[in-house]
Amino acid sequence: MLPIVTRATLLLSAILASPVFTFQSIRRFPGRIHETGLYGRMKNKVPSRIADQTEYVEVDANGDDSWRTMDAASLLGRGGLGIMPTEMGYGFVCPLMSKQGLERMLRIKEASNCKRPMTLLCSDLTTIDEHCFGIDRAVFKTLKKNLPGSYRFILPGKNTLPKAIIFESKGSKSSFTRQTIGVGIPTDPILRYVQDELLDKVPLLMSPLPIENDMESDPYQLYLGPDASWFNDLDFVVNAGERPGEASTDFDLSNGAPTLVKEGLGEIELVA
Repeated sequence: MLPIVTRATLLLSAILASPVFTFQSIRRFPGRIHETGLYGRMKNKVPSRIADQTEYVEVDANGDDSWRTMDAASLLGRGGLGIMPTEMGYGFVCPLMSKQGLERMLRIKEASNCKRPMTLLCSDLTTIDEHCFGIDRAVFKTLKKNLPGSYRFILPGKNTLPKAIIFESKGSKSSFTRQTIGVGIPTDPILRYVQDELLDKVPLLMSPLPIENDMESDPYQLYLGPDASWFNDLDFVVNAGERPGEASTDFDLSNGAPTLVKEGLGEIELVA
């Protein structure tokens, strides 16, 4: 039997319920994946990872040793899927144009019944403009004065985005409606280093990790291990310690004027 990761002790604080968000150690040893609970309901097999085994990287929270993420960045550059820290918490991350990475992320989200939307993470406003409509002078000013930051701004997506996330079927093969997408420029030093320095500003797709609300041991924590059968399909995990356990503050800019959608870590009063 090939060695696989089982019963990993990956501990994170729930994004919306806990003041901190943290990893604990991951241990690898041969065994059988438990397919009970929330993650055992996967109907379709997630496409195979590109790494021989899940790469686990531990770095300082302040990003002083971000160079340790070089292997993880290499896997991302090859279209991989993994877990990265953000200024809010941790999330699945893959390159925007990685068909395999996106498919794996969507399958995991479907299997875990995760409804939390994906975010397009860009390094600059030029990249946002390449993938989103509706960036007039007023919207550009709003983005420029509030990004990078703990915000997600909702804008209509262009055809440069994968169809799987920007179009929604309306009942027939020829009937689709264009969707919006949340965009942001991250402030997390490790994520910025990987995206800007190691990946040459490649846009990334990020989805917050699913939240388990019925943990017997601690209702405010999420254990990824015994029931996270998809964990072995990840290419890498970057552990940067504690992160604020809050979601982003989201504004809808699809109609021009900012409309508050969700209050989170960012201030609700935008810089004008």
